[in-house]
Amino acid sequence: MRTFPGTFSFLSALIFSLFIFCTGCQKTAIQYGQQYIDNGITNIILVDSIAPVVSTIYKDSVPTSQSGTILAGSYSDPYFGKTTTTSYLQLGPPTLTDLLNNAQYDSLVLLMKCNGTFYGDTTLPITLTARQLQSEIKFAENQVAFYNIDSWPVSSSSLGTKSFILRPLTGDSANIRLSDTKGMELYNLIKTKSTLLTDKNLFTDYFKGLNISSTTGNNIFGFKDSAVIRLYYHQTDVGPQNKYFDFTLYNKPLQFNQVNTDRSGTPLTALNSVNNELLSTAAGNRGYLQTLSGLYLKISFPSIRKLLERSDFIKIIRADLVVKPIANSYSGTYPLPSILYAAQTDGSNEPGPSLSSATAGNSFAETGNLSIDYIYGINTTYSYDVTGYLSQEITNSAINKDGLLLFPPADSRFSKPNRLVIGDAYNAKNKLQLNVYYISVNK
Repeated sequence: MRTFPGTFSFLSALIFSLFIFCTGCQKTAIQYGQQYIDNGITNIILVDSIAPVVSTIYKDSVPTSQSGTILAGSYSDPYFGKTTTTSYLQLGPPTLTDLLNNAQYDSLVLLMKCNGTFYGDTTLPITLTARQLQSEIKFAENQVAFYNIDSWPVSSSSLGTKSFILRPLTGDSANIRLSDTKGMELYNLIKTKSTLLTDKNLFTDYFKGLNISSTTGNNIFGFKDSAVIRLYYHQTDVGPQNKYFDFTLYNKPLQFNQVNTDRSGTPLTALNSVNNELLSTAAGNRGYLQTLSGLYLKISFPSIRKLLERSDFIKIIRADLVVKPIANSYSGTYPLPSILYAAQTDGSNEPGPSLSSATAGNSFAETGNLSIDYIYGINTTYSYDVTGYLSQEITNSAINKDGLLLFPPADSRFSKPNRLVIGDAYNAKNKLQLNVYYISVNK
């Protein structure tokens, strides 16, 4: 605990006058961060010994449909074990045009473009495989989403497979040549203008859908949900013509990503649908986050009310939470989430109102203010202003399980495999810090 001279410029004259009245003493104004004129009565106290409780929360399912991302691949690391993703999607029939009598089939190709999402070593190849589904993707009654634990029956034989070295940040393409047998089958349907191609429901009953997976274990890539199967053909009119028909992604709400995890050899093996909270003290003084596989970070402050036991305590006027990723747990290969929102929660561990702060009269959501220590790696931090939240919690006398959940923004929460490992207040090297400043009055 440390004492800081200074005044709080943000305290109103009225509130300050009330403090003077309550103490029954005359004292000078205090201005936070500036020179303190000591009258021996009023101080600013810094308490940095309150240890927040860190835990990893396990959700047995999280929604992965309508994410706008097709995920495929797998990777292993010592913190989270092995994570594998595979994608399921549905295709619609092409717009038909007349073929000339001399038209001839050329090839059938699955076209996908990287959307910038990746995890793992992108200098290593990934092998992608496309397979047909054995039944049409459909929601059950009252179902509105698919989840990371969902899967769909897949044909044992592949339509096509290919290995790539992809550059995800340049919008690289992953094009897989598919079975010519299937290509000719589709070409003949086009040539005869089969009713299977004029009714989307009939077509999806015939071509159930597509599964994209990977057989390698080095990386995961994200692709735009604008995947297309393109049938190339050529014909001769006045001159040679190279043309194609596109079977485009259909019914986007039905596209979803399955996420399988093998946590063997990590503390995370203790988590399951019954035991869904792992204290950092039982996990090497670490907390884990990977929302795509259902892992959330929770930080609680059960001992904050001990401040009320101090006879000199008047009011919290500033509280900062500094969260530190474990050194060497992240890199360019395994990037950190660039934004981490904090949401208030309780014993249900469901996200509630966002943690927010006010500046110049405007309220904004806390995003973590990620600062990366590129030199030593030990001073990388996420930081949060928890003044308002702790001022609220200190008044709650009930025994509760309130806290803050950390997670990425909605547009990447369930579409990116980015993960984070942090130290708790007892971690020897990467210690979570809570700094609480309060007004102290010596009566």
